[in-house]
Amino acid sequence: MKLGGYHRWSLTDPVPIECECGTPMEHLFQIGSMEPGGLERLVISRGYSLGLHYCPASPEHPHRTVMQ
Repeated sequence: MKLGGYHRWSLTDPVPIECECGTPMEHLFQIGSMEPGGLERLVISRGYSLGLHYCPASPEHPHRTVMQ
């Protein structure tokens, strides 16, 4: 699990993640499948990782998830 920083791209080239308002979204956290340290049973769609992004312009804007 990773908080903040940058999204880890493993399957595709990096793409910009933008809010509906056009603001670049910030990386909030990322959870990887089968993480060491007790999360062996957590599998995200065939072993990928799931990232959550938010809009810094407004907390009311919807979050976006990215699976890699």
